[in-house]
Amino acid sequence: MTVVSLLFIRWINVFEGLSVVVFVVCITLAIAAIAMQVRRYRLGAVSIRAERGRPTPWAVIFLTCSVCLIAALGIASVLKITVG
Repeated sequence: MTVVSLLFIRWINVFEGLSVVVFVVCITLAIAAIAMQVRRYRLGAVSIRAERGRPTPWAVIFLTCSVCLIAALGIASVLKITVG
């Protein structure tokens, strides 16, 4: 997500304000994903010690939604270039 955000900053002269919005969204999603991973790993370590595993569907749902959002922003950017 960080790489995607930096790619949009590279194209700031083409997309103007849209690239800044995408940059902020992607950086925010990256920070949230890292925070969720840290929490998930800590819960995983606790569940290993307790010998009781727990699924973490919210992390999977969050990452899936993040990837879909980044894809939608990329498609919107391409449409902005081609349509005008």
